[in-house]
Amino acid sequence: MTGIRYHQGKLHSDGVPLAALGEGLGTPLYVYSADAILERYGRLEKAFARLEPGIRYAVKANSNRAILRLLRHRGAGFDLVSGGELERALQAGGDPSNFVFAGVGKQDWEIQKALHAQVGIFNIESEGEIDRIEFHAQKTGRKTQVALRLNPDVDARTHEYISTGKEENKFGIPLSQASPLVDRIHRSAQLELVSYHVHLGSLLLDPGPFLEAAGRVMAFMDADEAHRRGVRTYDTGGGFGIRGNFEEPLALDELAEGFEELLLPRGLRLLLEPGRYLVGNAGCLLTRVLERKQRKTKDFLIVDASMSELIRPALYDAVHEIVPLREGLEPLEKPVDVVGPVCESADFLGKDRKLPALERGAFLAVLTAGAYGFSMASRYNTRTLPAEVLTRGDHALLIRRRETLEHIFQNEVEEEWK
Repeated sequence: MTGIRYHQGKLHSDGVPLAALGEGLGTPLYVYSADAILERYGRLEKAFARLEPGIRYAVKANSNRAILRLLRHRGAGFDLVSGGELERALQAGGDPSNFVFAGVGKQDWEIQKALHAQVGIFNIESEGEIDRIEFHAQKTGRKTQVALRLNPDVDARTHEYISTGKEENKFGIPLSQASPLVDRIHRSAQLELVSYHVHLGSLLLDPGPFLEAAGRVMAFMDADEAHRRGVRTYDTGGGFGIRGNFEEPLALDELAEGFEELLLPRGLRLLLEPGRYLVGNAGCLLTRVLERKQRKTKDFLIVDASMSELIRPALYDAVHEIVPLREGLEPLEKPVDVVGPVCESADFLGKDRKLPALERGAFLAVLTAGAYGFSMASRYNTRTLPAEVLTRGDHALLIRRRETLEHIFQNEVEEEWK
């Protein structure tokens, strides 16, 4: 059994009952299925095999080093957007030659750290970055491989906060402005243009925008010999959409066929930067019921998880399925809002849900929470960060201890005004 699934009437992560984890480790608790992550990785390898895909896991989706080690052993490289993420990937034993260092605002110390680590590719976001990367690269005595992140002005038809490939978004270089920057890189003794990079946004379920963007980049390459000189790969970024745990995600075969038609005649390999696609459905947030507050039209089910642990419903209007740990319980007719203890009306995990009668202490699982859950968690209301567990087969591994109040206070300075 793989992933977050019911087995013999009880919700499991791989072969491990979630109730046992909640009882033993407390809640809120993030639980991830290693088997589900690896199964999704295999899907990508199979679908894009003809394009010799270089899979660079987007560390921002779930940055726990245990997840990084799992994927590194499977052959993944890493997509990084900060010096901190670079350090995580290095500590997880990643091969820097398989790293893509991205990010719209790279600081000098981050550029220096990435150059020292000898990352495989820098994704360049602006003309100023060309100058700064070149300046720091001069000190290494090595040629540095770079990709130009292009903004193809393609509407990904996703939430405005996670749309990144339209002209009004801050990311990338408009195609109309890219040619002089290509020439600038070619003139550099320190930089080598090896790839073009595009990232349209997150939660894309239609292959169309991916292929439209790739087509525009291919047209840019075909327009001038200088645009394609030295370019060996096309990086489509990430954003592969997922639905709920029991539904089909983006149609990979259709997407792969489209990329093959565009890339193979030009001798290009494909780079991918999946994040949510690999870990989203592989994780859940386990929580306990604290109270039930009754109203005329609906009730509030107050649980011990909150927007501090999972901000996506409040920030993106994300809908996460919320289920009891026992299968087949009859839902009540009256809907409930599943809410947390944080002092915000935006503190909800789900609205108007049909759930069974649940007593104080009963467990619930918030599904599709493996991506952008813990990695976006906060200590708002001085709440401690939750523990994390990774399951594989019948085994469970604690990969992050629950934070304590002492951890929160340790960096505060108690100096008094004099």
